[in-house]
Amino acid sequence: MVQTILAKLKVALTGPFAIAIGMLLLVAVGGGIGYLVANQMIKAEEVKKAELKAAEEAAKRGPPKPQRVPLGEEGPSPFEPRYITLGDEFISNLPQRGRALIVEVGLVTMKGEKGEKTLSDDRIPLRALTMAIISEMTVAQATAEDAQSKLAERLLKVLNAEMRKKTGADLIDKIFIKRYYVQ
Repeated sequence: MVQTILAKLKVALTGPFAIAIGMLLLVAVGGGIGYLVANQMIKAEEVKKAELKAAEEAAKRGPPKPQRVPLGEEGPSPFEPRYITLGDEFISNLPQRGRALIVEVGLVTMKGEKGEKTLSDDRIPLRALTMAIISEMTVAQATAEDAQSKLAERLLKVLNAEMRKKTGADLIDKIFIKRYYVQ
């Protein structure tokens, strides 16, 4: 019985009936693929329309307004002055016997935490340069009326030149003389 069914099926699949079934199958598969492609194209067009509508609405509203953030949550401003001392005072003998110059120097930077850290890390070379400049001073220079301002200007130029070699930027915005004594 199974053999007879197989024999009939073999005859049915090899004749014109098989060609008709194959054609129907091809039409059905083609129609299904066509439906899927058309459906995807319709969805893509709907998404595009939705994006255009959202863009038009955004253009009507204008650019978003920046939100105000309280300063307390932001932390310190990077542009506030930061003060760095070069350590203890400098004591230098002046060329005239028994005279000495005692100076305490500080730096001001407006370059934020990074500038402050760089200056703090380079405190020893900056201190050595400061000592070299102070030790070159004569009694007349040390006792002049504008001695402190001239010393501050000279230190600013020399120390910034040194920092420029290392970092490529002038990190020191101001030199302040905390103490200045000539004995």
